[in-house]
Amino acid sequence: MNLTVKVNMLFLGLFVLVNTSLSIDISKNGANVEMSSDYCEKGKVKQFGGLDCYISGPSYSKTAIILITDVFGFAPSHSREIADKVAAAGYYTVLPDFFRGDPYVRGKPFAPWIKKHAPEKGIKDAIPIIKALKARGITKIGVAGFCWGGKVAADLSKYPYVEATVLLHPTYTTTEDIQGDKVPISILGGEKDTYCKPELVKEFENILKSKPEVDSFVKIVPGVDHGWTLRYNSSEFALKKAAESHNDMLDWFEMHLRY
Repeated sequence: MNLTVKVNMLFLGLFVLVNTSLSIDISKNGANVEMSSDYCEKGKVKQFGGLDCYISGPSYSKTAIILITDVFGFAPSHSREIADKVAAAGYYTVLPDFFRGDPYVRGKPFAPWIKKHAPEKGIKDAIPIIKALKARGITKIGVAGFCWGGKVAADLSKYPYVEATVLLHPTYTTTEDIQGDKVPISILGGEKDTYCKPELVKEFENILKSKPEVDSFVKIVPGVDHGWTLRYNSSEFALKKAAESHNDMLDWFEMHLRY
Protein backbone atom coordinates (compact mmCIF):
# COMPACT_ATOMS: atom_id res chain seq x y z
CA MET A 1 0.00 0.00 0.00
CA ASN A 2 1.55 3.32 -1.02
CA LEU A 3 1.96 6.35 1.24
CA THR A 4 -0.89 8.32 -0.36
CA VAL A 5 -3.39 5.55 0.34
CA LYS A 6 -2.14 5.14 3.94
CA VAL A 7 -2.52 8.86 4.60
CA ASN A 8 -6.01 8.87 3.06
CA MET A 9 -7.01 5.92 5.25
CA LEU A 10 -5.73 7.67 8.37
CA PHE A 11 -7.60 10.89 7.65
CA LEU A 12 -10.79 9.10 6.69
CA GLY A 13 -10.64 7.14 9.95
CA LEU A 14 -10.28 10.33 11.96
CA PHE A 15 -13.03 11.92 9.90
CA VAL A 16 -15.48 9.09 10.60
CA LEU A 17 -14.65 8.91 14.30
CA VAL A 18 -14.88 12.66 14.90
CA ASN A 19 -18.16 13.02 13.08
CA THR A 20 -19.52 9.98 14.90
CA SER A 21 -18.58 10.98 18.43
CA LEU A 22 -19.68 14.60 18.12
CA SER A 23 -22.76 13.96 15.96
CA ILE A 24 -21.57 16.62 13.50
CA ASP A 25 -22.76 16.58 9.92
CA ILE A 26 -20.32 14.81 7.62
CA SER A 27 -20.65 17.82 5.34
CA LYS A 28 -22.67 20.95 4.85
CA ASN A 29 -25.07 18.59 3.14
CA GLY A 30 -25.56 16.44 6.20
CA ALA A 31 -24.69 13.00 7.49
CA ASN A 32 -28.05 11.40 6.98
CA VAL A 33 -27.48 7.69 6.34
CA GLU A 34 -31.13 6.79 6.70
CA MET A 35 -33.56 6.42 3.84
CA SER A 36 -36.15 9.18 3.56
CA SER A 37 -38.97 8.26 5.93
CA ASP A 38 -41.59 8.25 3.20
CA TYR A 39 -39.51 6.36 0.64
CA CYS A 40 -40.70 2.99 -0.67
CA GLU A 41 -38.00 0.74 -2.12
CA LYS A 42 -38.53 -0.37 -5.70
CA GLY A 43 -36.02 -3.22 -5.70
CA LYS A 44 -35.28 -6.39 -3.75
CA VAL A 45 -32.29 -7.90 -1.96
CA LYS A 46 -31.13 -11.09 -3.68
CA GLN A 47 -28.05 -13.27 -3.89
CA PHE A 48 -26.19 -12.31 -7.04
CA GLY A 49 -22.61 -13.07 -8.02
CA GLY A 50 -21.89 -14.46 -4.56
CA LEU A 51 -23.05 -11.42 -2.60
CA ASP A 52 -26.29 -10.05 -1.23
CA CYS A 53 -27.29 -7.28 -3.65
CA TYR A 54 -30.07 -4.75 -3.78
CA ILE A 55 -31.33 -5.16 -7.35
CA SER A 56 -33.65 -2.76 -9.10
CA GLY A 57 -34.70 -2.03 -12.65
CA PRO A 58 -36.10 -3.85 -15.70
CA SER A 59 -35.06 -7.49 -15.92
CA TYR A 60 -35.10 -7.28 -19.72
CA SER A 61 -32.50 -4.51 -19.90
CA LYS A 62 -29.26 -5.30 -21.70
CA THR A 63 -27.36 -2.55 -19.89
CA ALA A 64 -26.45 -2.68 -16.21
CA ILE A 65 -25.00 -0.33 -13.61
CA ILE A 66 -23.09 -1.50 -10.55
CA LEU A 67 -23.17 0.99 -7.67
CA ILE A 68 -20.43 0.68 -5.05
CA THR A 69 -21.14 2.39 -1.74
CA ASP A 70 -19.16 4.19 0.91
CA VAL A 71 -18.11 2.51 4.17
CA PHE A 72 -21.68 2.50 5.54
CA GLY A 73 -22.75 -0.12 3.03
CA PHE A 74 -25.97 -0.96 1.26
CA ALA A 75 -28.43 -1.09 4.16
CA PRO A 76 -31.62 1.00 3.68
CA SER A 77 -30.22 4.42 2.92
CA HIS A 78 -29.86 6.97 0.17
CA SER A 79 -27.80 4.32 -1.66
CA ARG A 80 -30.98 2.40 -2.43
CA GLU A 81 -32.85 5.52 -3.45
CA ILE A 82 -30.04 6.30 -5.92
CA ALA A 83 -30.15 2.70 -7.18
CA ASP A 84 -33.87 3.10 -7.86
CA LYS A 85 -33.22 6.40 -9.64
CA VAL A 86 -30.66 4.72 -11.90
CA ALA A 87 -33.06 1.82 -12.47
CA ALA A 88 -35.82 4.25 -13.46
CA ALA A 89 -33.58 5.37 -16.32
CA GLY A 90 -33.82 1.85 -17.74
CA TYR A 91 -30.74 0.15 -16.30
CA TYR A 92 -30.60 -3.18 -14.49
CA THR A 93 -29.04 -1.83 -11.31
CA VAL A 94 -27.01 -3.80 -8.78
CA LEU A 95 -25.97 -2.45 -5.37
CA PRO A 96 -23.78 -5.15 -3.78
CA ASP A 97 -23.00 -5.69 -0.11
CA PHE A 98 -19.23 -5.72 -0.46
CA PHE A 99 -18.88 -5.81 3.32
CA ARG A 100 -20.83 -9.05 3.71
CA GLY A 101 -23.06 -7.77 6.48
CA ASP A 102 -20.23 -5.91 8.22
CA PRO A 103 -20.45 -2.21 7.23
CA TYR A 104 -18.68 0.38 9.31
CA VAL A 105 -20.71 1.23 12.43
CA ARG A 106 -20.42 4.70 13.87
CA GLY A 107 -18.49 4.88 17.11
CA LYS A 108 -16.43 1.75 16.53
CA PRO A 109 -12.67 1.85 15.82
CA PHE A 110 -12.12 2.53 12.14
CA ALA A 111 -8.58 1.20 11.67
CA PRO A 112 -9.34 -2.52 12.23
CA TRP A 113 -12.48 -2.26 10.10
CA ILE A 114 -10.73 -0.71 7.11
CA LYS A 115 -7.88 -3.21 7.42
CA LYS A 116 -10.45 -5.99 7.04
CA HIS A 117 -12.30 -4.18 4.24
CA ALA A 118 -9.50 -2.47 2.31
CA PRO A 119 -10.91 -1.13 -0.97
CA GLU A 120 -8.12 -2.85 -2.89
CA LYS A 121 -9.90 -6.13 -2.11
CA GLY A 122 -13.14 -4.98 -3.69
CA ILE A 123 -12.26 -5.89 -7.25
CA LYS A 124 -12.14 -9.59 -6.33
CA ASP A 125 -15.79 -9.44 -5.24
CA ALA A 126 -16.82 -7.26 -8.17
CA ILE A 127 -15.60 -9.62 -10.90
CA PRO A 128 -18.09 -12.43 -10.07
CA ILE A 129 -20.91 -9.86 -10.20
CA ILE A 130 -19.78 -8.77 -13.66
CA LYS A 131 -19.65 -12.40 -14.77
CA ALA A 132 -23.16 -12.99 -13.43
CA LEU A 133 -24.44 -9.94 -15.31
CA LYS A 134 -22.94 -11.16 -18.56
CA ALA A 135 -24.36 -14.63 -17.96
CA ARG A 136 -27.86 -13.17 -17.86
CA GLY A 137 -27.37 -11.42 -21.19
CA ILE A 138 -26.12 -7.99 -20.18
CA THR A 139 -24.02 -6.53 -23.00
CA LYS A 140 -22.84 -3.23 -21.48
CA ILE A 141 -21.90 -2.45 -17.88
CA GLY A 142 -21.23 0.82 -16.11
CA VAL A 143 -19.88 1.26 -12.59
CA ALA A 144 -20.23 4.16 -10.16
CA GLY A 145 -18.16 4.31 -6.98
CA PHE A 146 -18.92 6.57 -4.02
CA CYS A 147 -16.13 7.35 -1.52
CA TRP A 148 -14.75 3.86 -0.58
CA GLY A 149 -16.33 2.50 -3.73
CA GLY A 150 -14.43 4.96 -5.90
CA LYS A 151 -11.24 2.96 -5.53
CA VAL A 152 -13.01 -0.26 -6.53
CA ALA A 153 -14.55 1.42 -9.56
CA ALA A 154 -11.17 2.86 -10.54
CA ASP A 155 -9.57 -0.57 -10.30
CA LEU A 156 -12.26 -2.10 -12.50
CA SER A 157 -11.63 0.61 -15.08
CA LYS A 158 -8.07 -0.55 -15.64
CA TYR A 159 -9.37 -3.65 -17.41
CA PRO A 160 -12.11 -4.40 -19.96
CA TYR A 161 -14.61 -5.30 -17.24
CA VAL A 162 -16.85 -2.26 -17.74
CA GLU A 163 -17.70 0.19 -20.52
CA ALA A 164 -18.05 3.39 -18.47
CA THR A 165 -17.14 4.63 -15.00
CA VAL A 166 -18.16 7.43 -12.65
CA LEU A 167 -16.21 8.29 -9.49
CA LEU A 168 -18.02 10.42 -6.91
CA HIS A 169 -15.88 11.98 -4.14
CA PRO A 170 -13.55 8.95 -4.36
CA THR A 171 -11.28 8.26 -1.40
CA TYR A 172 -8.21 5.99 -1.67
CA THR A 173 -8.05 6.64 -5.42
CA THR A 174 -4.56 7.66 -6.57
CA THR A 175 -3.02 9.31 -9.61
CA GLU A 176 -1.64 5.88 -10.52
CA ASP A 177 -5.20 4.54 -10.64
CA ILE A 178 -6.24 7.29 -13.04
CA GLN A 179 -3.16 6.73 -15.19
CA GLY A 180 -4.25 3.12 -15.54
CA ASP A 181 -7.81 3.93 -16.62
CA LYS A 182 -8.84 2.45 -19.97
CA VAL A 183 -12.56 3.27 -20.21
CA PRO A 184 -14.59 6.50 -20.42
CA ILE A 185 -14.50 8.02 -16.95
CA SER A 186 -16.25 10.88 -15.17
CA ILE A 187 -14.95 12.21 -11.86
CA LEU A 188 -17.06 14.42 -9.58
CA GLY A 189 -15.25 16.17 -6.74
CA GLY A 190 -16.39 18.65 -4.11
CA GLU A 191 -15.00 22.15 -3.74
CA LYS A 192 -14.77 21.73 0.05
CA ASP A 193 -13.88 18.04 0.16
CA THR A 194 -10.88 17.50 2.43
CA TYR A 195 -10.61 13.76 1.71
CA CYS A 196 -10.58 13.90 -2.07
CA LYS A 197 -9.28 17.44 -2.34
CA PRO A 198 -9.92 19.64 -5.38
CA GLU A 199 -6.18 19.76 -5.96
CA LEU A 200 -6.12 15.98 -6.34
CA VAL A 201 -9.14 16.07 -8.63
CA LYS A 202 -7.29 18.60 -10.78
CA GLU A 203 -4.36 16.19 -10.96
CA PHE A 204 -6.77 13.50 -12.13
CA GLU A 205 -8.05 15.90 -14.77
CA ASN A 206 -4.56 16.72 -16.05
CA ILE A 207 -3.71 13.03 -16.33
CA LEU A 208 -6.87 12.37 -18.31
CA LYS A 209 -6.20 15.33 -20.60
CA SER A 210 -2.93 13.62 -21.52
CA LYS A 211 -4.91 10.53 -22.59
CA PRO A 212 -7.05 11.70 -25.54
CA GLU A 213 -7.88 8.10 -26.37
CA VAL A 214 -9.99 7.93 -23.19
CA ASP A 215 -13.11 10.07 -23.04
CA SER A 216 -13.31 11.89 -19.72
CA PHE A 217 -15.25 14.50 -17.78
CA VAL A 218 -14.06 16.09 -14.52
CA LYS A 219 -16.11 18.48 -12.42
CA ILE A 220 -15.53 20.18 -9.09
CA VAL A 221 -18.94 20.96 -7.62
CA PRO A 222 -19.09 24.37 -5.87
CA GLY A 223 -19.97 24.64 -2.21
CA VAL A 224 -20.04 20.96 -1.27
CA ASP A 225 -18.03 18.80 1.10
CA HIS A 226 -17.18 15.12 1.06
CA GLY A 227 -20.12 12.79 0.58
CA TRP A 228 -22.59 15.28 -0.87
CA THR A 229 -24.02 12.79 -3.40
CA LEU A 230 -24.80 10.13 -0.81
CA ARG A 231 -24.94 11.64 2.70
CA TYR A 232 -27.26 14.52 2.00
CA ASN A 233 -29.94 15.90 4.30
CA SER A 234 -33.29 17.41 3.35
CA SER A 235 -32.14 21.01 2.90
CA GLU A 236 -32.86 22.63 -0.46
CA PHE A 237 -29.14 23.12 -1.15
CA ALA A 238 -28.23 19.53 -0.32
CA LEU A 239 -31.02 18.01 -2.38
CA LYS A 240 -30.24 20.25 -5.35
CA LYS A 241 -26.52 19.49 -5.40
CA ALA A 242 -27.05 15.76 -4.91
CA ALA A 243 -29.62 15.65 -7.72
CA GLU A 244 -27.35 17.59 -10.07
CA SER A 245 -24.54 15.10 -9.53
CA HIS A 246 -26.85 12.11 -9.90
CA ASN A 247 -27.95 13.57 -13.23
CA ASP A 248 -24.32 14.09 -14.27
CA MET A 249 -23.73 10.41 -13.52
CA LEU A 250 -26.76 9.32 -15.52
CA ASP A 251 -25.79 11.58 -18.43
CA TRP A 252 -22.38 9.92 -18.57
CA PHE A 253 -23.88 6.45 -18.64
CA GLU A 254 -26.42 7.53 -21.25
CA MET A 255 -23.63 8.78 -23.47
CA HIS A 256 -21.43 5.71 -23.19
CA LEU A 257 -23.79 2.79 -22.66
CA ARG A 258 -26.76 3.61 -24.88
CA TYR A 259 -24.90 4.29 -28.12
